[in-house]
Amino acid sequence: MTAETLYPRADADQGSTLSVPVGMPEDMDPAEVSSVVEAIEKALVVMVNARQGDVIVRADQLAELASGLLEPSTKLLEDRVRRMRTLRQVFTEGDWLTSEELNTLQADPPKSKSQPASDWRRRSRIFGVSRGGRDYFARYQFDAMYEPLPIIRDVLKAFGEVADPWVLAAWFHFPNAWIAGPGGVPIAPKDALDRRAELIRAAQRRSDSYSA
Repeated sequence: MTAETLYPRADADQGSTLSVPVGMPEDMDPAEVSSVVEAIEKALVVMVNARQGDVIVRADQLAELASGLLEPSTKLLEDRVRRMRTLRQVFTEGDWLTSEELNTLQADPPKSKSQPASDWRRRSRIFGVSRGGRDYFARYQFDAMYEPLPIIRDVLKAFGEVADPWVLAAWFHFPNAWIAGPGGVPIAPKDALDRRAELIRAAQRRSDSYSA
């Protein structure tokens, strides 16, 4: 998805603008595009009108980056590629439920389709991830009646706060050296939910990473 924003030229008379194409995420709601473009335009106007040399340079760099004249660093690109591969693997290999599906699976479904998932997540009884504008919850977090397993809350507390819930999803998904299976082979936390002590220890010793 591509949108255009107007970049006010610092070397021209007031009102002179340059149209710059801006790439938008493919899964972005079309209704949000106009507000994003407006925010970018306002930011550029503020930076250019400051009339400070270094600020104007930054505005030029921002416009060049938006138009593809500047490329992000190779390291940044590689990191993003690795992250997206990991997230894709975690999602495609997992079994995920939407808020609506969890609602339907309840013995007495709440009227709001976002419940009880929204309340459970708010109280840190479960975690969820966002993909394509929808929230998903790993099925292994629930018992046969689709109530949250108590161990999930305990692990989340030991894990600590995270800005990105995909970190949690990756941690649960990949084999963990602190949890040994037959023959000492590491197993994934999601496959050891009946081993509380080991899960808590592994969560406390985790490192911030998207991959195992």
